Amino acid sequence: MSDFKKNYGLDFVKKDYRNFVEQMKILRYILPLFACLLLWQCKPEPVPDPKPEVPDPAISIIGSSDINFSEDAGSGSVNFISTREWTVTTGESWIAVSPAEGEGSGNIVTLAVSCSENPDETPRSGEVVIASGDISRIITVSQSARKPSGHKSQECELTSLNFLPKDNSALTQNISVTPKRIQGIWMLLVTFPEDADISRMVPSFEMSPKASVIFNDQEIEGGKTVVDFSENGPLTVVAEDGVHSATYLVIARRGDIEIDRKVYSFMGAYNIPAVSIATTKGEKLAYCAAYGLAEVDDERPVYCTTEHLFRLASVSKSLTAICILRLCQEGKLSLEDKVFAPGGPLASLYPGSHIAPVDEIKVVDLLTHRSGWTYSSAGTDPVFTGNLRFAGKSLQERVAYMVKYIAPATPGTVYEYYNLGFCILGQVIEQVTGKSYEEYLREVVAMAGANDIWLSKTPLSQKRDNECVFYSQDSAYPYDNNMEVAAACGGVTASAIDMAKVLTAIDYGGTVPDILNNRWLDEMYTRRTSGNYGLGWWIGNYYLSNCAAYHTGSLAGTATLWARGSNGIHGVILCNSRSGSNNFDSSMALVLDKARSRVQQTY
Repeated sequence: MSDFKKNYGLDFVKKDYRNFVEQMKILRYILPLFACLLLWQCKPEPVPDPKPEVPDPAISIIGSSDINFSEDAGSGSVNFISTREWTVTTGESWIAVSPAEGEGSGNIVTLAVSCSENPDETPRSGEVVIASGDISRIITVSQSARKPSGHKSQECELTSLNFLPKDNSALTQNISVTPKRIQGIWMLLVTFPEDADISRMVPSFEMSPKASVIFNDQEIEGGKTVVDFSENGPLTVVAEDGVHSATYLVIARRGDIEIDRKVYSFMGAYNIPAVSIATTKGEKLAYCAAYGLAEVDDERPVYCTTEHLFRLASVSKSLTAICILRLCQEGKLSLEDKVFAPGGPLASLYPGSHIAPVDEIKVVDLLTHRSGWTYSSAGTDPVFTGNLRFAGKSLQERVAYMVKYIAPATPGTVYEYYNLGFCILGQVIEQVTGKSYEEYLREVVAMAGANDIWLSKTPLSQKRDNECVFYSQDSAYPYDNNMEVAAACGGVTASAIDMAKVLTAIDYGGTVPDILNNRWLDEMYTRRTSGNYGLGWWIGNYYLSNCAAYHTGSLAGTATLWARGSNGIHGVILCNSRSGSNNFDSSMALVLDKARSRVQQTY
């Protein structure tokens, strides 16, 4: 003991004892809590009741006991539980239920409830009774009223006009046409096979539900009614309400479906109301067709035909070149003639002194856009301008101003496409022949059998009976251009067929006599400038395959292209509107290329 006391002391023992007593007091509170937690963790999970408790005997409806339907036929359901055998009944003929009876198993039963369409303009309701012995439950069924006629559907949209082989024995493939809105009119442009009897076709429609169709005053039932599509006319879709309607102009024809689909797509994409194309093969007319409206009019539309005339715009330059070279071939003119110099073809028309070096301008310089005059030198295009120096003036007054005041660059050295140069060539033709430009032009193209080529008049009121109306897509008005001034550079009108005939007479062929002999054809088709320009023609392919030479034309309301094929397949496309889209010119060329390639393959 003495050692213990010596080493640890009595005070330590007393202190340790007191700590022990305090710890035991704490455990007195912790142990009961631990025991409760252990018991809670060991409590068994409750088992859920699979269905609601239902007194026996009883019927219990789970959820709402009301079913609401719209005016149309419909179906719904109600869930219930019955502990005894049960039946379901209704006194309403427009309500049907299933199942009508069952065992009282106490399981959940799904009762299907359906109704027919409400034909009346008043709502209706009825009861479905679920009964088991003396106990019953009521389900209330309500249905909305049929809307009055003023609230019937106003929809009258036509998605597509279809012709199916199952309805039309003449067809081997589906023909489906979607409406195209062109110059404010919805058009349905459709082509049938060449051998189809389009006076007996059965159409079908994709359109607004419950709408009806009338075509040329005949009511049509899709897939059943035989319709005569040999006469174009309005197709009207009438809404269910009988008040609202939409009208689509059907323009149908027989032809090459592949070519025509390409044309229709182009017309719809670029808002072109009328297109005419003509192709040749072996110096004979091949596929020629006209599409759309030569004159857009809601009441009296004028359907485009292959006889309609179109303004050629700058394609006129090629015709002027042909006339000039014909005079050269006859020895009446030389490409080296100085146009304004003393002794030149226009010396008497523009007497006196001229600003240098105007007198050095040759016929060939005008044919190749190398007169030396540029749009920057005159500050404007003297032909198509509102500039006060030229607007309202005659061609002679405009040229007189140029030769006196506007100095060109050295003639023959600078290429810039220049309209006035070809207008001056028109004056050269008149001075050499003693005839009007139009008169001599008509004599020359008549050698190819083209007899309906004329000069366009400026005002709409003076257009020829078979001339198209032209539609601008910007602020430029087609009938503001002075066509008398522009005659030899852009004022000629012609049909696509007559232009195709001319192509057969300038192609080195042996079937149709050429207007120019080979020497002068060579002169015309030889590339002479950095712009790939020959004499009144661009030389090369453009967007066309197998193309030897071509020219395009563009004026407000006019777009044109003609091309001489290196493979003997020539083509012309004329439009009575033009788009400002960057892709327009290439798309127009591809339409003509499609026609030429099809002709090469199939005609």
